[in-house]
Amino acid sequence: MGDIFIACKKGDLCRVQVLVEDMKCDFNVTDKWNSTPLYYACLSGHKDIVSYLLQSGAQYNLDCLSGERCMNGALTDDIRNMLRNPPEPKSFERNPFREAMSIMLSEELYSDICLVVGRHQRLYAHKVVLCRHSTYFAHSLHGPNRGKYFVHFRHYKEGSVSAWLVILKYMYTQQVEIEREATTYKACLHLSRRLGLKELTSQLRAILPKLQKKGTESLALESECCYYPDVAQIATSDTNPEVRKERQHFSDLCIVVQNRRFYCHKAFVVAHSPYFAALLETNQFTEVTLSTRGNLTFITLNNIGSETFALILKFIYTGSTNVCRETLHDLLYYSDHYMIHGLKLACGELLTSQLDLTNAVQTLALSRMIRMTKLQHSTLRFIAYNFENIDRPSELARLLVQDELGLRGRRLVRVSESSLDEEEEEEEEE
Repeated sequence: MGDIFIACKKGDLCRVQVLVEDMKCDFNVTDKWNSTPLYYACLSGHKDIVSYLLQSGAQYNLDCLSGERCMNGALTDDIRNMLRNPPEPKSFERNPFREAMSIMLSEELYSDICLVVGRHQRLYAHKVVLCRHSTYFAHSLHGPNRGKYFVHFRHYKEGSVSAWLVILKYMYTQQVEIEREATTYKACLHLSRRLGLKELTSQLRAILPKLQKKGTESLALESECCYYPDVAQIATSDTNPEVRKERQHFSDLCIVVQNRRFYCHKAFVVAHSPYFAALLETNQFTEVTLSTRGNLTFITLNNIGSETFALILKFIYTGSTNVCRETLHDLLYYSDHYMIHGLKLACGELLTSQLDLTNAVQTLALSRMIRMTKLQHSTLRFIAYNFENIDRPSELARLLVQDELGLRGRRLVRVSESSLDEEEEEEEEE
């Protein structure tokens, strides 16, 4: 809980966004002085955080004491004006899958194709993504350009690169901003038709009247996020010989779990998991084995079941997975271990909704181990209301004793630190 207060005091907007959007931290919480994160952001003069908290729905009323404190404590006139005229609330719902796809494109993670526009301009991408969206690439990369890394588009001028970037961004994220300038719009429309992007082409035609209105600088296009269930099925399949041949086309990573092979793509796995990113860069992890044969990298995982890993891989390619009660704890543990944050949050929310007398103690222990504060608080609240009927009371007692000892230890540390500070101040005075 203290993290959001510290972030608001320091002006760390990125940290505040992670706490609110990813960790679902309560931004209306109060500390022992009955002060909110919004108050500290106002007091410290961090206008961007004040704006973000107000847009996120932070409770604030000038007629109440908390509102008066924010107004009186605000460091600048800009913040006071913002409090008098707060911005409209916005939804900051994040899509981990879309963010991962954006990272794949912007950081050119393990790209396996280079599009050469004109003579010299190079754009790096991934064949599996291009084939998923473009009928042109689906035919070209399985036909005349099969196996090639460089694909040339000499008849396009290098001035059309901006249109190529727009189209690529749409293919990866299904989000793009179209500028009003006629040449840019026409280039995007032409390229969209040329590559066989039917949905984008129809959207571009539909927005033309709005784009031509006076005062319009640009328009944002957004479609439902595109997932890869067919690729997930290929990656996790271990039976169909035809599928086995098909998946060899663009796979550059084979993950072996309990003698079962999962053919997948480094870019997808690394974009979702910093764990695998570090593993492929350093090969310093003792629990795995890493080797390379030709263009295919093999990773052998020793501490996870194949069924659990298949569920994780499905989430990586589709943004969702099938979870049953029996596998939920394992999935939560390994999503934390492999640092797949979106899956970890989804498992935590599902586990919160499935708390009962038999799994509450196990869930409490797991939430403590992987440091999921929200899940831990929800579990403790459930245990408090059902204390007399909880299963495994001896284990619960041990966890509560550990909590008390940890709290006492932290208090001793704070006392010792404050006493050291006092001694240093006395020495300086002398």
